[in-house]
Amino acid sequence: MNEDDIKNNPISYEKLTDIGVELVSELGSITMSVKDFMKLKKGSVINLEKPAGESIELYINKKIIGKGEVIVFEDNLAVRINEILDSDTLIQYFKKEQLW
Repeated sequence: MNEDDIKNNPISYEKLTDIGVELVSELGSITMSVKDFMKLKKGSVINLEKPAGESIELYINKKIIGKGEVIVFEDNLAVRINEILDSDTLIQYFKKEQLW
């Protein structure tokens, strides 16, 4: 499916409602050497070099789709969504990825 096909075909949400996607929330990341990684043990702290309280990114299929914040919800860590792409943009992304 090319760009023109996507633009000229009406959006059908029916085909998308049962598609499973992997939602990943990324708290932060850091690059470290294998040597430093091998020194980690239970109780080690990894500094993600991201200020506390800053938004975390939300990804579907390795594409950023929004931002949120980490919260505690019913004794579990959770993500409160603060920003998210609109539905039409997400649908166009799924069509480009040919997920169905």
